[in-house]
Amino acid sequence: MTSYGDPHAGNGYDDEYYRQSYQPPAQNSGRASVPSDDYGYDYSSSAPSDYGQPSSGNGGGYGGQGGYGQSAPGYGDQGYGGGQAGYGGGQGGYGDQGYGQAPVSPPVSPAAGRASVGSSAGRAAVGSAAVGSAAVGSAAVGGAAGRATVGGSAGRATVGGPAGRAVVRPPGLEDEDDARPGKGGGSGKTAPGKKGKKNKVRSIVLASVAVTVLLAGGGLIGGTYFYDSVPAPEDFSQNENTFVLSSDGKEIAKLGGENREIVAMSTLSDEVKVALIAGEDKNFFEHDGIDLWGIARAAWNNLTGGETQGASTITQQYARNAAKDLEVTYARKLREAVMARRLEQEHSKDEILGYYVNTVWFGRGSNGVGAAAKAYFGVTADKLTVEQAAVLGAVLKQPEPNETDGTKGFDPHFNPDANKERWNYVLNNMVEMGRLDKAKRDAMEYPKVKDYSAKSGETGVQGTGTGFVIQKYVDRELAAWGITDWRNKGYRITTTINLKAQQALEAQLFRTFEWKQTCTGEGDKKKCTNDVVKAIDRKGTLINGYPKNVIAAGVAIDPKTGRVMAYYGGADGTGIDYAGKINEGTEWEDGGHPAASSFKIYTLATAIENGISIKSTWDPTPLTTKNCKKYDTCGLAPVQNSGRDPGDLKCGTNCTLEDVTRLSLNVPFFKIAKKLGANKVLEMARAAGIRTMWSTDDGKARDLTKPGVIKGPRDPFDYQVAFGQYPITVLDHASGMATFANRGIYNKPHFVIKVEKKNTKTGKYEIVPNTGEKLVGKRTIRQEVADEVTGVLKHMPSSYGHSLDGGRQAAAKTGTWESLVKKGANSNVWTVGYTPQIATAIWVGNVKNASDPIYKPKSKGGGNITSSGLPGDIWEKFMNAAHSGMKKESLPDGTGGNIGEIEGVGDGVIPSPTFDLGQCVFNPNQPGCPGYDPNNPGNPGNPGNPGNPDNSPSPAPAPSKSCGFGTGKPCNG
Repeated sequence: MTSYGDPHAGNGYDDEYYRQSYQPPAQNSGRASVPSDDYGYDYSSSAPSDYGQPSSGNGGGYGGQGGYGQSAPGYGDQGYGGGQAGYGGGQGGYGDQGYGQAPVSPPVSPAAGRASVGSSAGRAAVGSAAVGSAAVGSAAVGGAAGRATVGGSAGRATVGGPAGRAVVRPPGLEDEDDARPGKGGGSGKTAPGKKGKKNKVRSIVLASVAVTVLLAGGGLIGGTYFYDSVPAPEDFSQNENTFVLSSDGKEIAKLGGENREIVAMSTLSDEVKVALIAGEDKNFFEHDGIDLWGIARAAWNNLTGGETQGASTITQQYARNAAKDLEVTYARKLREAVMARRLEQEHSKDEILGYYVNTVWFGRGSNGVGAAAKAYFGVTADKLTVEQAAVLGAVLKQPEPNETDGTKGFDPHFNPDANKERWNYVLNNMVEMGRLDKAKRDAMEYPKVKDYSAKSGETGVQGTGTGFVIQKYVDRELAAWGITDWRNKGYRITTTINLKAQQALEAQLFRTFEWKQTCTGEGDKKKCTNDVVKAIDRKGTLINGYPKNVIAAGVAIDPKTGRVMAYYGGADGTGIDYAGKINEGTEWEDGGHPAASSFKIYTLATAIENGISIKSTWDPTPLTTKNCKKYDTCGLAPVQNSGRDPGDLKCGTNCTLEDVTRLSLNVPFFKIAKKLGANKVLEMARAAGIRTMWSTDDGKARDLTKPGVIKGPRDPFDYQVAFGQYPITVLDHASGMATFANRGIYNKPHFVIKVEKKNTKTGKYEIVPNTGEKLVGKRTIRQEVADEVTGVLKHMPSSYGHSLDGGRQAAAKTGTWESLVKKGANSNVWTVGYTPQIATAIWVGNVKNASDPIYKPKSKGGGNITSSGLPGDIWEKFMNAAHSGMKKESLPDGTGGNIGEIEGVGDGVIPSPTFDLGQCVFNPNQPGCPGYDPNNPGNPGNPGNPGNPDNSPSPAPAPSKSCGFGTGKPCNG
């Protein structure tokens, strides 16, 4: 990509360096980053890049399947490609050491007549048709045997080093005319003798004649083939980044195999356009796609041992890029020339310029000026100044250091002096071209460039809790709208994620894990286990310092819209999503956690809906095999109250439903499910938002939304559903809370607000038709029922010690599930709750095994993690941060028990009132007294003589000292 008059002629974008610097980023570029000064996110992905679409055998195409970084095709051991052939995957392209190993032009003649460029290790045949035995008119181009030999005694020209690599010319010469041809080739050979010089002159003349005839004749030699071998610019598919935004328009991820943002030329000023190319092709606006003098000059310099030059115009460079023709051969130059002429004939200069600046490699992971503007200056391309554009134009010569020859390139981070020198060269060229006023140019100052970041061009989602949002939920919603290929197609997707809320959630529970697999045995007997080596926490998180097996997940939803405001199921969108379902749609579908007592919210709502007042009373006595006949529970598993003894409760055996909810007693809720049927509880949970529940018998998921799944009082789940035995997802639980927060109106949780696609002509994003959220709330729970539940739950946060700041009203419930492995230990703990603005579910459990215990660190006293402990702390701190700046809204109070029946619905036992035995002194023959005989109650007015209407009472005897108030020995009179 040498510009005529370029002070930095030498290896570059056009020839050898084209393969070094103008290439898609390596595998680790499949990641994304967000400016850390704003949000501190570090987005990246471990997924391999998806380059390598063109088929093998096209001579210059990418490897056949796997893309970069894979064993085959992909990069080879030493060269690009599948071990031997490299780009093209089969024949053409880079070899193990040299460039190419097969013909790259359509064969028209026998093997004789080939012109080889490169050393013996890089036998890049230039094609049998372009130069060789094919005749041009009646003149043969080549030697007596039809062989056009270019180079030394063996008929080959060694270009560069032993692998045919280009020699780098040191920067500093102000004009190419000042350059002096080298005395030897890049291989270090001595200067040729007279005979060699004659051969070189003859070769130059022949090459010039070939080029002239080829172009003047409209491509008589293979011209038609060349015309058809490159796609028209409008047909050339350019991958472009898709941007994923938060609900307030902040970038949370950048996706796509190539970091590119297509820029419409109409959005760039004329001076910015010229600044981008003035250093590469200052005659762009004058030539018609090629520069014959430039080609001849480059050929002379190359053949006489000077610095290798490409001599390609901007149009030729685009043609090569579109055709993916990466060879360093004169045949390629001929092809480029023909294609360039076609492009110039069919497209305007502005169109060609647009095709070029949107495909060229700028370094820093940037394909095209759109990505480069952000990488170097942190602005969109339409905001570039002329000074900034000139920096990018200077970079184009060699964007990155070349490890092969040690040159630093022109990125100001690696070589600031060279970039400034070339920056001046670009601006001076603009003045010479008449495209920039000299006075304006003299007043220009070198602009400030962003600090270099190795991740500036990365795409993906690693390092953020929104990974699962993008990889799973956004993908699913787009697919429902018919958009399946979107990650590198220039979309802009606005999600429901509230960046402040997301940041607040991750600030409490973000944690990554290092795993180690250990295997024993061989063959069929081989068994492997995965163990956590360590947990890596962010400083300041609440989970920081907890044992390495502890993990937390959380989801927050806007109750009024169903928008998922914050979501955390894991660190980077790979592996297990602890907030949602995994292996969805397969027989191994999983992802639920036992909701424990937090599920009692749905059972409470079921009771109210079915006419049971919160003031009804219930007996919380544990159900055992000994009292099963009394409570009609024989054959059912015993039910306890999490170790509580009802004798310790003030309500004894007559507790109101409101009290047992606050005290979180299991037995009364079990009895409600038994009384109404577990199916009624499931129907209420489904109405609130619970979509999937897992059986503890077969471990399989049940979709509660499908007809016929909920079959009967104990099918598919038993009465234990009342107190949360069966697993559900964190997302579903948050959705259920949102419905109660919205007073019984369900909004489907969703993750995409709108989908836009860039109009490449205007550069503006436009809404994709028939996409985007549709906010249609549906009443699924009666408002009075939802409000009655809220009236009970709104008193809970203060009892847990998790009241929100400033007296903000909130409703909440906790849940604790005990470990099946360690008696007395906990394995799953929850805090769920809501305000009118945000509904949130927080779960804490074991990252390896759902039944394994979880403990507090010794620094926090050790022992079990409880529901009001870590999950309650996370819930409170998140809710306070997420509500910051929001006005306070009140929750409804409910009726206080005026919905449903109080009497005759519960099984509470009302104890007999306490009797004052002192009354027996005056009337010993009354109920409660030791001498009372129920068979002879006597006349109420005159005990002992019920038939005497004249019931004047006899005088009572005076008590003796020994009988005192009937508590001692009987009185003897």
